[in-house]
Amino acid sequence: MHILSKSTYIKGEQCSKALYLFKKHPYLRDKLSLEKRAKFKRGTDVGILARSLFPGGINMAPSSPSQFQKMFQKTMENINNPDVNVMYEAVFIHDDTLIMLDVIVREGEKWRAIEVKSSLSISETYLNDAALQYYVLKGCNIPISDIQLMYVNANYVRDGDLDLERLFVYESVKEYAEEKLPYIKNKIRELKETLELSNSPHINIGTHCFKPYTCEFLGHCWKKVPENSYLYTNALNDKDMFSLYNCGIQDNRSFKRYIDPLSLGMNQIDALEQNTFYINYKKFYNLIEKKNKSIAFLNVLIYSQAIPSFNGHKPYQNIMPYFSILSDENDEVTEWNCLNDFSKIEEGLSILAEKLLQYDQIFYFSSQNLNHLLQHNNISQLKDISYKLTNLRDVLISSDFFHKKTKYDFSLKNVFEGIFEGEKCFEHSRIILNATSDNEIERILVGKDMEDENIILKRVYRRLIS
Repeated sequence: MHILSKSTYIKGEQCSKALYLFKKHPYLRDKLSLEKRAKFKRGTDVGILARSLFPGGINMAPSSPSQFQKMFQKTMENINNPDVNVMYEAVFIHDDTLIMLDVIVREGEKWRAIEVKSSLSISETYLNDAALQYYVLKGCNIPISDIQLMYVNANYVRDGDLDLERLFVYESVKEYAEEKLPYIKNKIRELKETLELSNSPHINIGTHCFKPYTCEFLGHCWKKVPENSYLYTNALNDKDMFSLYNCGIQDNRSFKRYIDPLSLGMNQIDALEQNTFYINYKKFYNLIEKKNKSIAFLNVLIYSQAIPSFNGHKPYQNIMPYFSILSDENDEVTEWNCLNDFSKIEEGLSILAEKLLQYDQIFYFSSQNLNHLLQHNNISQLKDISYKLTNLRDVLISSDFFHKKTKYDFSLKNVFEGIFEGEKCFEHSRIILNATSDNEIERILVGKDMEDENIILKRVYRRLIS
């Protein structure tokens, strides 16, 4: 029997109320975003690949939660079985806390514990992950030679077949985990006490709602926050705004006393109260050339692979397997993709460059810099294209564009829904999920979504320049 797991422990560290709600009232969770689903899929893929470095292991992953105790017992049997040298997803339970270790490898009479991460570096959250695992392993009396975080080598460059020995790097965190043992023990006790409460603990909303992860109970905990609350603005830094809010300054009228009446924050509050958006049109028009030019709207599918597919590429280097161009003049659509054969990506970049040369100005919307992508791929026509490209996202940010939806996610979806009240559009992550799917039908759906996003981009542009 267990009460906590690695994920619920980390959740409780961020906010004990979130842990309580997750355990007692999970139906109050917000819908899982497509972006998070894409990240989970990537992490799973990297973890499975890493097992190739430790062949012959036994997969101890339970088929259902009801099997946790059974698999824990089998794991302990395997620990004492000299014929078992490697286990994947080994289950350990101590102090009512369950962990599933990515890889555990026998080294003589001891075991090396390895937690696999799909990132390029180690975060504080990853360290706390490992410290909890070490605590449970120690509690199970597992002789540990080392506990390591295994993550992706940022300096790896693919040359031929994948070299997993160079793709991954290891970092021992045993010393850190040893130092954290007293803290982990006390924290587990605190979290278990929280779960014994008859009601959820009173925790004010604050910056912890978003760090290190956006909480999945925002909709519940923020339900009393007015839709036009100053908390959705950038009038002050979040820490100061939450401090004022939790001290009783909860309406906009009271808050306005704390900011300059001529500030951008005041304009944002006005936009909130009028249920609209704000933009500094003077800045916007200075950044947008309104001339009689041939204009196109470009939608490029850019995503980064944790595991590089091509020679000369590094982990998380951006690739472009799909583009769609919408002509402003006649709504003609030009598209290209190599979702079924990534070896044709360089060919696609050349085709893209040729198509873009036909237009005087090209608008796109991305957190990525398309010029950098083209430059990195040695596009020969870059000097004739780069000055034509305008990232509307950068223009809007520089023009102080604001809507409550864009504060924490400045996406095309949120800009569009902020400008066109009552209309909805899909998350861009839906395209990424479908594009990386093993299902051919889902990959086919990418084209329609790419085209629709371009139409959305055109509507945003036309609305703002009208």
